[in-house]
Amino acid sequence: MNILAMETSGKTFSVAVFSEGTVKGEVFLNTGNTHSETLLPAAQNLLKNLNLSLAGIDKFAVCSGPGSFTGIRIAMTAAKVFAQSLDKPLVSIDSLTLLEHAVPVIKNIKVVAAIDALRDEVYTKTSKGIVIKNINKFVQELSKYKGKVLIAGNAALKYREVIKKGLSAFSVSLDENFHYPKASVLACLASTQKGVSFDKAEPLYLRRSWAEEVTPRANKKVKLNSKRKK
Repeated sequence: MNILAMETSGKTFSVAVFSEGTVKGEVFLNTGNTHSETLLPAAQNLLKNLNLSLAGIDKFAVCSGPGSFTGIRIAMTAAKVFAQSLDKPLVSIDSLTLLEHAVPVIKNIKVVAAIDALRDEVYTKTSKGIVIKNINKFVQELSKYKGKVLIAGNAALKYREVIKKGLSAFSVSLDENFHYPKASVLACLASTQKGVSFDKAEPLYLRRSWAEEVTPRANKKVKLNSKRKK
């Protein structure tokens, strides 16, 4: 089975091909939010180098988020268009799960995935699903764990000092490369899951975008100022 996986939920982007039980190739770029310009050319070049065509893909995989609103939409839209046009199944997996599975299992160390949600908050997973937590509350809860904690995700980079102060000697650090979700991990996980129809896959948004939250306030101020002028 040939799987094409795409991940664009953050400032990095990657595309990978899984075939014959292994990852045959992956393109990973950490060049900022230029995914709309680089995703499709990268996918086409990767397929060409592996002597594959888009029509030869049996399953598509995409990261559903959470992360950048714009970034998530780019890969999600491409994956859904491919799956629909070729009538192939689509697998969507959240970015926190990708981060968790990218870290090797280490005895007596708890792995927790966390992604920066801005405003001193992080996206993380609980027994109830993916939630948003204040960084201080997040660290405080982890400090109650009787053992070492390894945080995977860009929140570990953004809030390094807060985490270090809160967890002290119980904090375990990783090389920066491990803090980004990867299409290769996505492809491997997708190989074990049954895909769904393209219209069943949806991006994972836990809140409205910052622009959507700010705009109503701005409009309200404009209306108030207009009334005052009258």
